[in-house]
Amino acid sequence: MEIKQEIERIAKLKESDIGPTEENVKQKVIVPLLELLGYKREYLEFEYRTRKGGKIDIFIKNVPSDCKVIIDTKNYNENLNDHIEQIKDYTFEENALLTVIANGTEIRIYSPLRGVAFERSLLYSIKRQDLSKESIWMILSSLLHNNNLQNRSVLNKIDEREREIKDAMTNEESLRQKYDSKIEGIDSDIETKDEEIEELRKEKERLAKEAETKRSEIWSALNLPLDVLGIPTSTPVTRTTPVGLSKEYADKARKVTLQELVDASLVRDGETLYFCHGAIEFKDKQAEIVADQNKLKYKGDGKLYSISELANKIDIKLGLKRAGDKQRDHGVAGPKYWKTEDGKLLDALNEAIRIQRGDRR
Repeated sequence: MEIKQEIERIAKLKESDIGPTEENVKQKVIVPLLELLGYKREYLEFEYRTRKGGKIDIFIKNVPSDCKVIIDTKNYNENLNDHIEQIKDYTFEENALLTVIANGTEIRIYSPLRGVAFERSLLYSIKRQDLSKESIWMILSSLLHNNNLQNRSVLNKIDEREREIKDAMTNEESLRQKYDSKIEGIDSDIETKDEEIEELRKEKERLAKEAETKRSEIWSALNLPLDVLGIPTSTPVTRTTPVGLSKEYADKARKVTLQELVDASLVRDGETLYFCHGAIEFKDKQAEIVADQNKLKYKGDGKLYSISELANKIDIKLGLKRAGDKQRDHGVAGPKYWKTEDGKLLDALNEAIRIQRGDRR
């Protein structure tokens, strides 16, 4: 009961009870917790110097060499994210199994996991106010209790957590690929629609000019000037925003043309681009920029295609779209699939144009 009461006391401490400094956090939160976890103060070395001269707040002594624990405390309200690189260095300098970093409200426990970046090797993030929960205390005890370090059972607990973390990472990647594919298909459909809208706008302008010419011919045949008759000499052509789409969105949704890239000296008219799929490059799949038509001339057949149309065609031909993929009938976001001769992705160049013209805040 005394242990439970002490845990509850630590969990309920107010900021004013602890104080603002890292020394307050160390002496009023972390050291009392370590005592509850089976350590006497003489087991703890304070202000421990690392092999490269760094300073660790607490180093736990007399544990197996493959079960080293280092602890770094920070000011009560300090952002722990600002110190991940520091504790990463300490972890590898000392070959620590567990690294704990804490401020007045949160305790994080890291362990270097195989094939995982250190910042993703976070085993647990524990809120101090949750310490009184039995499940939370069991987690803390399973990793940091002196007995579990001495008998090395902590290794099994870390292995178990590592499997859970890697399973989560696999699921995350699968989810990302699934939704990236869907979003990419929609992006391609939007680009196709943009191209169709642009063609319709040009046709509208052509018809307006044709109508103006023919109307002029009608009255010119009678030697009567249009302006004297009060007949407008030009048909206004306005670019309207589609129903339900705000002007602000329409402006920001404007695609980047190849001519814009040429005008900005980011590419050259006639420059050769090569196809890529993610990190895989296919330098034998090449196309030339035809800026005035906003098309690519595919060297494989000499025909003109839109950027996305050609990327989709090659993607399917190479079998890079997964069998049974429901997005197979969608296109692809073409600029993400073409690189310049110096290895720059067309999509990145498009973003540079959008930033330049204020489409991206």
